[in-house]
Amino acid sequence: MHISLLATEILLDIFTTINDDFRLSSRSRTTIAALARTCRAFKEPALDMLWKNIDGFEPLISCLPEGIVERTTKGRLTLTRPLSLDNWNVIGQYAHRIRSLTITSYQLNNIDDQVMQALVCPPSFALLPNLHCLEWWDERECFFPLLCTLLVPTFRSLKLGSASCEPWEPSCAKSSLLASIGAQCPSIQRFACAYSDDSHTMCEFVCSWQKLLHLSAGVLNTPSLHQLASLPSLKSLYFRTLNDFDDTQPNYTPTFSSQLDEVYITAPTPHFFAQRLRNVRFLSCQSAVLLAGDHDPEFIYDSREEIRELHNESLDIPSLMISFSECFSPDLEQIKFDFSFFIAHGGPPLVLGFGSVAPLLSFSRLTKLDLRWFSTSTIDDDALNKLGQSWPQLKEFYLGTAHRELISPSLTFIGLAHLIRHCRHLRTIAMSFCACSMDTNCEPFSNTIPSKKITRISVGVSPIVDPIAVASQLHMLLPNLTDVPTYIQSALPHPFEHIKDNWSMVAESLKVLVAGAKMDGPA
Repeated sequence: MHISLLATEILLDIFTTINDDFRLSSRSRTTIAALARTCRAFKEPALDMLWKNIDGFEPLISCLPEGIVERTTKGRLTLTRPLSLDNWNVIGQYAHRIRSLTITSYQLNNIDDQVMQALVCPPSFALLPNLHCLEWWDERECFFPLLCTLLVPTFRSLKLGSASCEPWEPSCAKSSLLASIGAQCPSIQRFACAYSDDSHTMCEFVCSWQKLLHLSAGVLNTPSLHQLASLPSLKSLYFRTLNDFDDTQPNYTPTFSSQLDEVYITAPTPHFFAQRLRNVRFLSCQSAVLLAGDHDPEFIYDSREEIRELHNESLDIPSLMISFSECFSPDLEQIKFDFSFFIAHGGPPLVLGFGSVAPLLSFSRLTKLDLRWFSTSTIDDDALNKLGQSWPQLKEFYLGTAHRELISPSLTFIGLAHLIRHCRHLRTIAMSFCACSMDTNCEPFSNTIPSKKITRISVGVSPIVDPIAVASQLHMLLPNLTDVPTYIQSALPHPFEHIKDNWSMVAESLKVLVAGAKMDGPA
Protein backbone atom coordinates (compact mmCIF):
# COMPACT_ATOMS: atom_id res chain seq x y z
CA MET A 1 0.00 0.00 0.00
CA HIS A 2 1.27 3.47 -0.88
CA ILE A 3 2.34 5.49 2.17
CA SER A 4 -0.01 8.35 1.24
CA LEU A 5 -2.99 6.05 1.84
CA LEU A 6 -2.03 5.77 5.50
CA ALA A 7 -3.13 9.38 6.11
CA THR A 8 -6.71 9.46 7.43
CA GLU A 9 -7.40 12.85 5.84
CA ILE A 10 -6.51 11.53 2.37
CA LEU A 11 -8.65 8.43 2.85
CA LEU A 12 -11.61 10.56 3.93
CA ASP A 13 -11.20 12.69 0.80
CA ILE A 14 -11.17 9.56 -1.36
CA PHE A 15 -14.23 8.08 0.33
CA THR A 16 -16.05 11.42 0.11
CA THR A 17 -15.36 11.49 -3.63
CA ILE A 18 -16.75 7.96 -3.99
CA ASN A 19 -19.87 8.97 -2.10
CA ASP A 20 -20.36 12.14 -4.20
CA ASP A 21 -19.63 10.53 -7.58
CA PHE A 22 -22.24 7.77 -7.35
CA ARG A 23 -25.75 8.97 -8.11
CA LEU A 24 -27.34 6.01 -6.34
CA SER A 25 -26.59 6.25 -2.62
CA SER A 26 -27.05 2.49 -2.14
CA ARG A 27 -24.26 1.80 -4.63
CA SER A 28 -21.87 4.25 -2.98
CA ARG A 29 -22.65 2.85 0.48
CA THR A 30 -22.00 -0.68 -0.75
CA THR A 31 -18.63 0.41 -2.15
CA ILE A 32 -17.61 2.19 1.06
CA ALA A 33 -18.75 -0.78 3.18
CA ALA A 34 -16.53 -3.06 1.06
CA LEU A 35 -13.59 -0.70 1.61
CA ALA A 36 -14.18 -0.84 5.38
CA ARG A 37 -13.66 -4.62 5.21
CA THR A 38 -10.56 -4.39 3.01
CA CYS A 39 -7.91 -3.58 5.63
CA ARG A 40 -7.45 -2.01 9.05
CA ALA A 41 -6.16 1.26 7.59
CA PHE A 42 -9.39 1.70 5.63
CA LYS A 43 -11.79 0.56 8.36
CA GLU A 44 -12.19 3.62 10.58
CA PRO A 45 -12.33 6.36 7.90
CA ALA A 46 -14.64 4.19 5.77
CA LEU A 47 -16.98 3.60 8.70
CA ASP A 48 -16.97 7.32 9.52
CA MET A 49 -18.09 8.07 5.98
CA LEU A 50 -20.62 5.22 5.92
CA TRP A 51 -22.34 6.42 9.10
CA LYS A 52 -21.97 10.17 8.60
CA ASN A 53 -25.50 10.67 7.19
CA ILE A 54 -28.24 8.29 8.36
CA ASP A 55 -31.98 8.00 7.72
CA GLY A 56 -34.01 6.65 10.62
CA PHE A 57 -33.00 4.49 13.59
CA GLU A 58 -33.17 1.14 11.81
CA PRO A 59 -29.47 1.13 10.77
CA LEU A 60 -28.43 1.46 14.43
CA ILE A 61 -30.87 -1.13 15.72
CA SER A 62 -29.87 -3.56 12.97
CA CYS A 63 -26.30 -3.62 14.31
CA LEU A 64 -27.37 -5.57 17.37
CA PRO A 65 -26.56 -9.30 17.53
CA GLU A 66 -28.95 -11.76 15.95
CA GLY A 67 -31.91 -12.72 18.09
CA ILE A 68 -32.28 -9.36 19.86
CA VAL A 69 -34.16 -7.57 17.06
CA GLU A 70 -37.18 -8.94 15.24
CA ARG A 71 -40.29 -7.78 13.39
CA THR A 72 -43.76 -7.68 14.89
CA THR A 73 -46.77 -8.96 12.99
CA LYS A 74 -47.28 -5.35 11.84
CA GLY A 75 -43.76 -5.21 10.47
CA ARG A 76 -42.32 -2.95 13.17
CA LEU A 77 -38.89 -3.38 14.69
CA THR A 78 -39.03 -4.62 18.29
CA LEU A 79 -36.63 -5.94 20.94
CA THR A 80 -36.91 -9.48 22.28
CA ARG A 81 -35.25 -8.52 25.58
CA PRO A 82 -33.74 -5.48 27.35
CA LEU A 83 -30.37 -4.33 26.00
CA SER A 84 -27.27 -5.22 27.98
CA LEU A 85 -24.26 -2.93 28.38
CA ASP A 86 -22.45 -4.95 25.70
CA ASN A 87 -25.36 -4.33 23.34
CA TRP A 88 -25.15 -0.59 24.00
CA ASN A 89 -21.41 -0.71 23.35
CA VAL A 90 -22.14 -2.19 19.92
CA ILE A 91 -24.54 0.67 19.17
CA GLY A 92 -21.99 3.15 20.53
CA GLN A 93 -19.34 1.96 18.05
CA TYR A 94 -21.45 3.46 15.26
CA ALA A 95 -23.57 6.10 17.02
CA HIS A 96 -20.63 8.44 17.68
CA ARG A 97 -19.90 8.58 13.93
CA ILE A 98 -23.32 9.97 12.97
CA ARG A 99 -23.25 13.66 12.06
CA SER A 100 -26.56 14.03 10.21
CA LEU A 101 -29.89 12.28 10.90
CA THR A 102 -33.22 12.44 9.09
CA ILE A 103 -36.36 11.15 10.81
CA THR A 104 -39.74 10.83 9.06
CA SER A 105 -43.15 9.69 10.23
CA TYR A 106 -42.78 6.54 8.15
CA GLN A 107 -39.55 5.64 9.97
CA LEU A 108 -41.07 6.31 13.39
CA ASN A 109 -44.01 4.08 12.48
CA ASN A 110 -41.53 1.26 11.82
CA ILE A 111 -40.36 1.03 15.45
CA ASP A 112 -42.49 -0.10 18.38
CA ASP A 113 -42.69 1.26 21.94
CA GLN A 114 -39.95 -1.03 23.26
CA VAL A 115 -37.42 0.33 20.76
CA MET A 116 -38.43 3.91 21.46
CA GLN A 117 -38.20 3.46 25.24
CA ALA A 118 -34.74 1.96 24.89
CA LEU A 119 -33.53 4.81 22.67
CA VAL A 120 -34.94 7.42 25.05
CA CYS A 121 -32.88 6.04 27.97
CA PRO A 122 -29.37 5.18 26.71
CA PRO A 123 -26.80 4.47 29.43
CA SER A 124 -24.50 7.25 28.21
CA PHE A 125 -25.16 11.02 28.28
CA ALA A 126 -26.42 11.13 24.69
CA LEU A 127 -27.59 8.60 22.11
CA LEU A 128 -25.79 10.43 19.28
CA PRO A 129 -23.10 12.51 21.01
CA ASN A 130 -21.63 14.08 17.85
CA LEU A 131 -24.82 14.87 15.95
CA HIS A 132 -24.61 18.14 13.98
CA CYS A 133 -27.75 18.17 11.82
CA LEU A 134 -31.24 16.81 12.45
CA GLU A 135 -34.34 16.85 10.25
CA TRP A 136 -37.43 15.74 12.17
CA TRP A 137 -40.54 15.40 9.98
CA ASP A 138 -43.20 14.39 12.48
CA GLU A 139 -45.54 16.46 14.65
CA ARG A 140 -46.73 13.77 17.08
CA GLU A 141 -45.90 14.78 20.64
CA CYS A 142 -45.63 11.18 21.86
CA PHE A 143 -42.23 11.07 20.10
CA PHE A 144 -40.94 14.31 21.64
CA PRO A 145 -39.02 12.49 24.43
CA LEU A 146 -37.05 10.71 21.72
CA LEU A 147 -36.49 14.00 19.91
CA CYS A 148 -35.21 15.63 23.12
CA THR A 149 -32.76 12.76 23.55
CA LEU A 150 -31.11 13.79 20.29
CA LEU A 151 -30.55 17.45 21.27
CA VAL A 152 -26.84 17.73 22.08
CA PRO A 153 -24.32 20.60 22.41
CA THR A 154 -22.70 19.70 19.07
CA PHE A 155 -25.88 20.70 17.20
CA ARG A 156 -25.54 23.12 14.29
CA SER A 157 -28.74 22.64 12.28
CA LEU A 158 -32.32 21.65 13.17
CA LYS A 159 -35.39 21.34 10.93
CA LEU A 160 -38.78 20.60 12.47
CA GLY A 161 -41.78 19.80 10.28
CA SER A 162 -44.70 17.45 9.73
CA ALA A 163 -45.27 14.45 7.48
CA SER A 164 -47.66 16.45 5.31
CA CYS A 165 -45.25 19.42 5.13
CA GLU A 166 -47.92 21.59 6.75
CA PRO A 167 -46.91 24.03 9.52
CA TRP A 168 -46.92 22.81 13.10
CA GLU A 169 -49.96 23.50 15.25
CA PRO A 170 -48.81 25.41 18.37
CA SER A 171 -49.14 23.58 21.69
CA CYS A 172 -47.72 23.57 25.22
CA ALA A 173 -45.50 20.59 24.37
CA LYS A 174 -44.05 22.35 21.33
CA SER A 175 -43.43 25.52 23.33
CA SER A 176 -41.58 23.48 25.96
CA LEU A 177 -39.52 21.82 23.24
CA LEU A 178 -38.56 25.19 21.72
CA ALA A 179 -37.71 26.59 25.14
CA SER A 180 -35.24 23.74 25.76
CA ILE A 181 -33.33 24.02 22.49
CA GLY A 182 -31.28 27.09 23.42
CA ALA A 183 -29.86 25.50 26.59
CA GLN A 184 -29.25 22.05 25.09
CA CYS A 185 -27.88 23.31 21.75
CA PRO A 186 -25.97 26.53 22.52
CA SER A 187 -24.13 26.47 19.18
CA ILE A 188 -27.15 26.05 16.91
CA GLN A 189 -26.72 28.06 13.69
CA ARG A 190 -29.59 26.94 11.43
CA PHE A 191 -33.21 26.48 12.44
CA ALA A 192 -36.34 25.81 10.38
CA CYS A 193 -39.80 25.51 11.87
CA ALA A 194 -43.13 26.83 10.59
CA TYR A 195 -46.19 27.34 12.76
CA SER A 196 -49.71 27.44 11.31
CA ASP A 197 -50.33 30.88 12.77
CA ASP A 198 -47.98 33.73 13.58
CA SER A 199 -44.65 32.47 14.93
CA HIS A 200 -44.45 35.13 17.65
CA THR A 201 -43.98 32.54 20.41
CA MET A 202 -41.23 30.78 18.48
CA CYS A 203 -39.42 34.09 17.91
CA GLU A 204 -39.36 34.77 21.65
CA PHE A 205 -37.25 31.65 22.17
CA VAL A 206 -35.18 32.00 19.00
CA CYS A 207 -34.05 35.52 19.91
CA SER A 208 -32.04 34.09 22.80
CA TRP A 209 -29.94 31.90 20.49
CA GLN A 210 -26.89 34.09 20.14
CA LYS A 211 -25.17 32.02 17.41
CA LEU A 212 -28.18 31.58 15.12
CA LEU A 213 -27.26 32.48 11.52
CA HIS A 214 -30.15 31.16 9.40
CA LEU A 215 -33.84 31.07 10.30
CA SER A 216 -36.71 29.69 8.24
CA ALA A 217 -39.99 30.50 9.96
CA GLY A 218 -43.69 30.46 9.20
CA VAL A 219 -45.88 33.55 9.15
CA LEU A 220 -44.23 36.56 10.76
CA ASN A 221 -46.02 39.80 11.55
CA THR A 222 -44.54 43.17 12.49
CA PRO A 223 -43.90 42.41 16.21
CA SER A 224 -42.23 39.10 15.29
CA LEU A 225 -39.93 40.82 12.83
CA HIS A 226 -39.17 43.47 15.44
CA GLN A 227 -38.04 40.70 17.79
CA LEU A 228 -35.78 39.12 15.19
CA ALA A 229 -34.23 42.47 14.29
CA SER A 230 -32.60 42.39 17.71
CA LEU A 231 -30.81 39.10 17.03
CA PRO A 232 -27.22 40.21 16.24
CA SER A 233 -26.01 36.99 14.60
CA LEU A 234 -28.83 36.45 12.05
CA LYS A 235 -27.64 36.36 8.42
CA SER A 236 -30.59 34.92 6.47
CA LEU A 237 -34.33 34.96 7.08
CA TYR A 238 -37.12 33.03 5.30
CA PHE A 239 -40.71 33.86 6.24
CA ARG A 240 -44.28 34.33 5.01
CA THR A 241 -46.68 37.22 5.04
CA LEU A 242 -50.48 36.84 4.77
CA ASN A 243 -53.49 39.10 4.43
CA ASP A 244 -53.80 39.42 8.20
CA PHE A 245 -50.30 40.89 8.45
CA ASP A 246 -50.21 43.45 11.27
CA ASP A 247 -50.10 46.89 9.66
CA THR A 248 -52.19 48.69 12.27
CA GLN A 249 -49.15 50.51 13.66
CA PRO A 250 -47.73 52.58 10.77
CA ASN A 251 -44.91 54.01 12.90
CA TYR A 252 -43.85 50.58 14.13
CA THR A 253 -41.18 49.66 11.58
CA PRO A 254 -38.79 46.78 12.34
CA THR A 255 -35.31 47.61 11.05
CA PHE A 256 -32.58 45.07 10.33
CA SER A 257 -29.71 47.50 10.34
CA SER A 258 -26.33 45.80 10.24
CA GLN A 259 -26.34 41.99 10.01
CA LEU A 260 -28.95 40.38 7.72
CA ASP A 261 -27.59 39.36 4.30
CA GLU A 262 -30.40 37.33 2.72
CA VAL A 263 -34.20 37.66 2.87
CA TYR A 264 -36.71 35.24 1.31
CA ILE A 265 -40.34 36.39 1.59
CA THR A 266 -43.40 34.42 0.49
CA ALA A 267 -46.90 35.87 0.03
CA PRO A 268 -50.12 34.50 -1.55
CA THR A 269 -50.01 36.95 -4.48
CA PRO A 270 -47.67 39.71 -5.72
CA HIS A 271 -49.92 42.58 -4.64
CA PHE A 272 -49.40 41.71 -0.96
CA PHE A 273 -45.76 42.75 -1.18
CA ALA A 274 -46.65 46.34 -2.05
CA GLN A 275 -48.60 46.60 1.20
CA ARG A 276 -46.39 44.58 3.54
CA LEU A 277 -42.90 45.70 2.54
CA ARG A 278 -43.63 49.20 3.77
CA ASN A 279 -43.66 47.85 7.32
CA VAL A 280 -40.05 46.68 7.50
CA ARG A 281 -36.53 47.81 6.55
CA PHE A 282 -33.66 45.52 5.56
CA LEU A 283 -30.78 47.98 5.50
CA SER A 284 -27.89 45.50 5.25
CA CYS A 285 -29.43 42.89 2.98
CA GLN A 286 -27.46 41.75 -0.08
CA SER A 287 -29.93 39.23 -1.54
CA ALA A 288 -33.73 39.36 -1.70
CA VAL A 289 -36.22 36.83 -3.07
CA LEU A 290 -39.97 37.50 -3.30
CA LEU A 291 -42.12 34.45 -4.01
CA ALA A 292 -45.86 34.57 -4.75
CA GLY A 293 -47.57 31.31 -3.78
CA ASP A 294 -46.33 28.21 -1.98
CA HIS A 295 -46.58 24.41 -1.97
CA ASP A 296 -48.09 24.24 1.50
CA PRO A 297 -51.71 23.00 0.97
CA GLU A 298 -53.23 25.64 3.24
CA PHE A 299 -51.17 28.35 1.62
CA ILE A 300 -52.06 27.12 -1.87
CA TYR A 301 -55.77 27.41 -1.07
CA ASP A 302 -55.34 30.96 0.19
CA SER A 303 -53.28 31.83 -2.88
CA ARG A 304 -55.84 30.45 -5.33
CA GLU A 305 -58.62 32.42 -3.65
CA GLU A 306 -56.60 35.60 -3.99
CA ILE A 307 -55.67 34.80 -7.60
CA ARG A 308 -59.34 34.33 -8.53
CA GLU A 309 -60.19 37.69 -6.98
CA LEU A 310 -57.38 39.40 -8.87
CA HIS A 311 -57.95 37.74 -12.24
CA ASN A 312 -59.91 40.65 -13.68
CA GLU A 313 -57.88 43.34 -11.94
CA SER A 314 -54.61 44.90 -12.96
CA LEU A 315 -51.90 44.53 -10.35
CA ASP A 316 -50.14 47.69 -9.20
CA ILE A 317 -46.63 46.69 -10.22
CA PRO A 318 -45.20 50.25 -9.81
CA SER A 319 -46.31 50.26 -6.15
CA LEU A 320 -44.65 46.89 -5.64
CA MET A 321 -41.36 48.18 -7.04
CA ILE A 322 -41.53 51.40 -5.04
CA SER A 323 -42.17 49.47 -1.82
CA PHE A 324 -39.32 47.14 -2.67
CA SER A 325 -36.88 50.02 -3.25
CA GLU A 326 -37.87 51.61 0.07
CA CYS A 327 -37.60 48.33 1.98
CA PHE A 328 -34.08 47.39 0.90
CA SER A 329 -30.74 49.18 0.95
CA PRO A 330 -29.12 50.49 -2.28
CA ASP A 331 -26.30 48.00 -1.50
CA LEU A 332 -28.54 45.09 -2.52
CA GLU A 333 -26.69 42.78 -4.93
CA GLN A 334 -29.23 40.10 -5.90
CA ILE A 335 -32.97 40.42 -6.63
CA LYS A 336 -35.34 37.63 -7.64
CA PHE A 337 -39.11 37.79 -8.17
CA ASP A 338 -40.43 34.22 -8.38
CA PHE A 339 -44.09 34.46 -9.42
CA SER A 340 -44.24 31.07 -11.14
CA PHE A 341 -47.03 29.72 -8.90
CA PHE A 342 -49.11 32.85 -9.45
CA ILE A 343 -48.79 32.68 -13.25
CA ALA A 344 -49.29 28.89 -13.39
CA HIS A 345 -52.60 29.17 -11.48
CA GLY A 346 -54.19 31.71 -13.78
CA GLY A 347 -52.97 35.00 -12.37
CA PRO A 348 -53.36 38.11 -14.56
CA PRO A 349 -50.32 39.25 -16.60
CA LEU A 350 -47.64 41.10 -14.67
CA VAL A 351 -46.74 43.80 -17.19
CA LEU A 352 -43.42 45.47 -16.46
CA GLY A 353 -42.68 48.71 -18.27
CA PHE A 354 -39.69 51.00 -17.82
CA GLY A 355 -41.69 53.20 -15.43
CA SER A 356 -42.34 50.18 -13.22
CA VAL A 357 -38.74 49.00 -13.13
CA ALA A 358 -37.32 52.54 -12.64
CA PRO A 359 -37.37 52.29 -8.79
CA LEU A 360 -34.84 49.46 -9.08
CA LEU A 361 -32.30 51.72 -10.80
CA SER A 362 -31.06 52.84 -7.39
CA PHE A 363 -29.58 49.37 -6.81
CA SER A 364 -26.36 50.18 -8.65
CA ARG A 365 -24.44 47.24 -7.15
CA LEU A 366 -26.71 44.55 -8.58
CA THR A 367 -24.95 41.38 -9.76
CA LYS A 368 -28.13 39.32 -10.32
CA LEU A 369 -31.60 40.47 -11.41
CA ASP A 370 -34.36 37.95 -12.08
CA LEU A 371 -37.49 39.41 -13.72
CA ARG A 372 -38.30 36.37 -15.83
CA TRP A 373 -41.96 36.06 -14.68
CA PHE A 374 -42.96 39.53 -15.85
CA SER A 375 -44.31 40.42 -19.28
CA THR A 376 -41.65 42.79 -20.61
CA SER A 377 -43.08 43.41 -24.08
CA THR A 378 -43.23 47.17 -23.43
CA ILE A 379 -39.52 47.53 -22.58
CA ASP A 380 -37.66 48.75 -25.67
CA ASP A 381 -34.01 49.27 -26.64
CA ASP A 382 -33.73 52.75 -25.12
CA ALA A 383 -35.11 51.45 -21.81
CA LEU A 384 -32.65 48.56 -21.74
CA ASN A 385 -29.84 51.00 -22.52
CA LYS A 386 -30.70 52.98 -19.37
CA LEU A 387 -31.05 49.81 -17.31
CA GLY A 388 -27.66 48.54 -18.42
CA GLN A 389 -26.02 51.86 -17.55
CA SER A 390 -27.53 51.72 -14.05
CA TRP A 391 -26.36 48.14 -13.34
CA PRO A 392 -22.75 47.90 -14.57
CA GLN A 393 -21.92 45.05 -12.13
CA LEU A 394 -24.54 42.62 -13.47
CA LYS A 395 -23.43 39.01 -13.87
CA GLU A 396 -26.86 37.36 -14.28
CA PHE A 397 -29.83 38.97 -16.04
CA TYR A 398 -33.26 37.36 -16.62
CA LEU A 399 -35.96 39.40 -18.33
CA GLY A 400 -39.40 38.05 -19.23
CA THR A 401 -38.36 34.70 -20.72
CA ALA A 402 -40.59 32.61 -18.43
CA HIS A 403 -43.71 34.49 -19.52
CA ARG A 404 -45.66 32.34 -22.00
CA GLU A 405 -47.72 34.99 -23.83
CA LEU A 406 -46.93 35.03 -27.54
CA ILE A 407 -46.33 38.76 -27.88
CA SER A 408 -43.53 40.15 -30.03
CA PRO A 409 -41.06 41.95 -27.75
CA SER A 410 -40.16 45.62 -28.24
CA LEU A 411 -36.50 44.78 -27.68
CA THR A 412 -34.27 44.15 -30.70
CA PHE A 413 -30.66 43.25 -31.35
CA ILE A 414 -29.81 46.86 -30.48
CA GLY A 415 -30.99 46.35 -26.91
CA LEU A 416 -28.86 43.22 -26.56
CA ALA A 417 -25.82 45.18 -27.79
CA HIS A 418 -26.52 47.94 -25.24
CA LEU A 419 -26.66 45.37 -22.46
CA ILE A 420 -23.36 43.73 -23.44
CA ARG A 421 -21.72 47.13 -23.88
CA HIS A 422 -22.59 48.44 -20.39
CA CYS A 423 -22.49 45.21 -18.33
CA ARG A 424 -19.00 43.84 -18.86
CA HIS A 425 -19.29 41.22 -16.09
CA LEU A 426 -22.30 39.43 -17.59
CA ARG A 427 -22.10 35.64 -17.71
CA THR A 428 -25.78 34.66 -17.94
CA ILE A 429 -28.49 36.30 -20.08
CA ALA A 430 -32.12 35.24 -20.55
CA MET A 431 -34.30 37.67 -22.53
CA SER A 432 -36.62 37.75 -25.52
CA PHE A 433 -35.86 40.10 -28.39
CA CYS A 434 -36.59 40.46 -32.09
CA ALA A 435 -33.58 39.01 -33.89
CA CYS A 436 -33.01 40.04 -37.49
CA SER A 437 -30.21 41.01 -39.84
CA MET A 438 -28.86 44.56 -39.35
CA ASP A 439 -25.92 46.84 -40.12
CA THR A 440 -23.16 45.90 -37.67
CA ASN A 441 -21.21 49.07 -38.49
CA CYS A 442 -23.76 51.29 -36.77
CA GLU A 443 -24.06 52.08 -33.07
CA PRO A 444 -24.11 50.45 -30.63
CA PHE A 445 -22.39 47.57 -32.46
CA SER A 446 -19.43 49.72 -33.48
CA ASN A 447 -18.81 50.81 -29.86
CA THR A 448 -19.36 47.44 -28.17
CA ILE A 449 -16.37 45.36 -27.07
CA PRO A 450 -17.12 41.65 -27.61
CA SER A 451 -17.65 39.63 -24.43
CA LYS A 452 -15.90 36.27 -24.21
CA LYS A 453 -17.51 35.33 -20.87
CA ILE A 454 -20.93 34.42 -22.27
CA THR A 455 -21.37 30.97 -23.83
CA ARG A 456 -25.16 30.66 -23.50
CA ILE A 457 -28.19 32.94 -23.95
CA SER A 458 -31.75 31.80 -23.26
CA VAL A 459 -33.90 33.54 -25.85
CA GLY A 460 -37.39 32.50 -24.68
CA VAL A 461 -39.84 32.94 -27.55
CA SER A 462 -37.79 35.41 -29.59
CA PRO A 463 -38.96 36.09 -33.17
CA ILE A 464 -36.14 35.59 -35.65
CA VAL A 465 -35.49 36.41 -39.32
CA ASP A 466 -32.46 35.21 -41.31
CA PRO A 467 -30.85 32.75 -38.83
CA ILE A 468 -27.46 32.72 -40.57
CA ALA A 469 -27.11 36.51 -40.35
CA VAL A 470 -28.28 36.46 -36.75
CA ALA A 471 -25.67 33.82 -35.88
CA SER A 472 -22.95 35.95 -37.47
CA GLN A 473 -24.04 39.03 -35.51
CA LEU A 474 -24.19 37.11 -32.24
CA HIS A 475 -20.71 35.71 -32.90
CA MET A 476 -19.37 39.23 -33.34
CA LEU A 477 -20.77 40.31 -29.95
CA LEU A 478 -20.17 37.01 -28.13
CA PRO A 479 -17.33 35.07 -29.78
CA ASN A 480 -17.67 32.06 -27.44
CA LEU A 481 -21.47 31.74 -27.66
CA THR A 482 -22.59 28.25 -28.74
CA ASP A 483 -25.98 27.71 -27.06
CA VAL A 484 -29.24 29.68 -27.57
CA PRO A 485 -32.03 27.60 -25.98
CA THR A 486 -35.69 28.54 -26.38
CA TYR A 487 -38.62 27.86 -24.01
CA ILE A 488 -40.83 26.24 -26.64
CA GLN A 489 -42.47 22.95 -25.65
CA SER A 490 -45.06 22.53 -28.42
CA ALA A 491 -46.10 23.77 -31.85
CA LEU A 492 -46.72 27.52 -32.04
CA PRO A 493 -49.27 29.43 -34.15
CA HIS A 494 -48.42 31.87 -36.94
CA PRO A 495 -46.19 33.91 -37.00
CA PHE A 496 -44.19 32.03 -34.33
CA GLU A 497 -44.26 28.52 -35.84
CA HIS A 498 -40.66 28.49 -37.14
CA ILE A 499 -38.94 30.06 -34.11
CA LYS A 500 -37.59 26.84 -32.62
CA ASP A 501 -36.17 25.54 -35.91
CA ASN A 502 -34.60 28.89 -36.75
CA TRP A 503 -32.88 29.18 -33.37
CA SER A 504 -31.64 25.60 -33.71
CA MET A 505 -30.06 26.67 -36.98
CA VAL A 506 -28.44 29.62 -35.17
CA ALA A 507 -26.99 27.29 -32.54
CA GLU A 508 -25.50 24.98 -35.17
CA SER A 509 -23.99 27.94 -37.03
CA LEU A 510 -22.49 29.34 -33.82
CA LYS A 511 -20.76 26.04 -33.06
CA VAL A 512 -19.19 26.09 -36.52
CA LEU A 513 -18.10 29.73 -36.13
CA VAL A 514 -16.57 29.14 -32.70
CA ALA A 515 -14.75 26.00 -33.89
CA GLY A 516 -13.45 27.88 -36.92
CA ALA A 517 -12.22 30.76 -34.79
CA LYS A 518 -10.27 28.33 -32.60
CA MET A 519 -8.64 26.76 -35.67
CA ASP A 520 -7.69 30.19 -37.02
CA GLY A 521 -6.31 31.35 -33.66
CA PRO A 522 -2.69 31.18 -32.50
CA ALA A 523 -1.22 27.72 -32.11
